[in-house]
Amino acid sequence: MRKSVQSYRGEEERSMLIRKLKDPLTNMEIQAVGNPGVDTGQNYFTAQTWLADSRHILLCTDIDENKMGRYVRFDTETGAMETLLEDLSWGCGIISANDLFYYYVGSTIYEYNLHTQLCRTVCSLEPGTQLYGPLSINNDGRVLGVYWNRGDDWVIGTVQVDTGAVTEVAAPGFQEPYPIANHSMINPQYDHLVFFAHEGNTEHIADRIYVADTTTSEIRNVFPQQRLDTGEHVEYVGHEMWAADGEHLYFVKYPQSPLKPTGVYRVEKWGKEWELINGDYRYWHVAPSPDGRFAVADTFEEGMQVSKIVLIDLETRVSKLLCEQPLWRDHPGHPHPMFSPDSKKLSFTFADEDHHLWIGVIDLDQISEED
Repeated sequence: MRKSVQSYRGEEERSMLIRKLKDPLTNMEIQAVGNPGVDTGQNYFTAQTWLADSRHILLCTDIDENKMGRYVRFDTETGAMETLLEDLSWGCGIISANDLFYYYVGSTIYEYNLHTQLCRTVCSLEPGTQLYGPLSINNDGRVLGVYWNRGDDWVIGTVQVDTGAVTEVAAPGFQEPYPIANHSMINPQYDHLVFFAHEGNTEHIADRIYVADTTTSEIRNVFPQQRLDTGEHVEYVGHEMWAADGEHLYFVKYPQSPLKPTGVYRVEKWGKEWELINGDYRYWHVAPSPDGRFAVADTFEEGMQVSKIVLIDLETRVSKLLCEQPLWRDHPGHPHPMFSPDSKKLSFTFADEDHHLWIGVIDLDQISEED
């Protein structure tokens, strides 16, 4: 299943291309990375895909109909690339702050050093268990947030990366027709707090956002969604992500919600207060920048043939349209914008003229130059 750079010596690499695009709406320059005729994606927006130098990016390319592909380390300045791993599923991993790539296959989690290409097994869960992504990791790279399925149970847990010790944090036992607890995200700064979601059709899920405290075993619905007097559920929310300082969880109240206003929200880490950040667009996913200055979001648009990428200043709450690009409606083709570790670049996925998937990179220095 796992193949290192050394294993590719003597084999022909499929080189990747850099294209320079200019968005017709905003004149924003976009560096596009990919290959004509194949599909190339980045990690899920909550799982860092950039290396610590904010120059190299880990891409999943040659994605097939089963969402399997090969993982490539790509230099966004020179175009140099190395294939590191093959036959892995899209969205199966996350990069730590010290450039260790953690990924799962079945019920096993591996650690892959993106510089030395050394790989080790972190842990294996009990037979009959299936891990799912995205994974999450805290700021110092010591603890992973994970979740898995075991029979009829969906379990939220953590893993100590040095010892492989697995801890079950929550098994909420949500009832049919929406039994899934997923998107386990460890708080990056306060690693005793673990977010998880009650998964399902958001029009039917009235208790989506949970946080578990591993020190007290308390589990709290930190954003109680409102209902009408008739009992009708009127706030449809999802696509959560912790801020890097761990103080807030960002999420989107979707534009379909009957109760307005909709837009990008955030809730204090233990649910003490929440607020609307910006409602200028029909937001879909949101990711705060590591330095805490901005958030980036993509949008729902009529017909879902395109999506906008929007930058939000978290101090002024002012939004700025960066671009509008074609998209796929299904994973892994959602734009899923995210920031580089230095908060100076952002990346997202879009569809080319032949409806194949590419990575778009925007250097935010353009904004200061224009403004």
